[in-house]
Amino acid sequence: MPRVPRSTRDRPAKAPLSEDAVVDAALAILRSDGLEAVTMRRVAAALDTGAASLYVYVAGREGLLQAMLDRVTASVALEPPDPSRWREQLHALLGRLHEALVAHPGIAAITLADPPTTAAVLLLTENLLGILLAGGLDPQDAAWACDLFVQLVTGAAREEDVRRPHGLGAAQAGQLRATLAALPPERFPLLTAHAAAMVAGEGDERFRFAVDVVVDGVLARAARG
Repeated sequence: MPRVPRSTRDRPAKAPLSEDAVVDAALAILRSDGLEAVTMRRVAAALDTGAASLYVYVAGREGLLQAMLDRVTASVALEPPDPSRWREQLHALLGRLHEALVAHPGIAAITLADPPTTAAVLLLTENLLGILLAGGLDPQDAAWACDLFVQLVTGAAREEDVRRPHGLGAAQAGQLRATLAALPPERFPLLTAHAAAMVAGEGDERFRFAVDVVVDGVLARAARG
């Protein structure tokens, strides 16, 4: 019996296009295949439409990347600045931002070009500045510290992006420690003596240390007048 073509009316209706749908599809591709795989053509295919139709919702690939960064940043819960616990709040805010960036491999790279000025990014920056001011920092020092912390978080996330595909972790840390310990002590007396210290600490512990070093440095600078 000849096969009767299925009527288009019998096919499931496609979900309507929207900026949210476009960003959802792009983030799904990012998580599965990385940032380079996020193209207008690939996102359009995931949505069963043509690439030209996406331009109604995003301004090309650059606009799409900015919308993706905005979505990821908007997922980070903010901290109402409290002078009595501002350092704790700083760690919490930066820690959540770091986790959000790491959960979306490659997204941190978007911040390395022009400073992003999407609504969510600006709100998070406003919150970060408010926390630092609540800690008693001079406004100029707080403003510069904002930049340092953003660089710290995005740099740490980018390092995770590089390490993840290669499976770098505890085994590699052990290998590095062995390499350092095996160096000629007459030439590398410090590295051989402190090989364990050089590789100690998990990523979160090292990240917290870095945040504290910046905070303590800014506070010490202010105390010097």
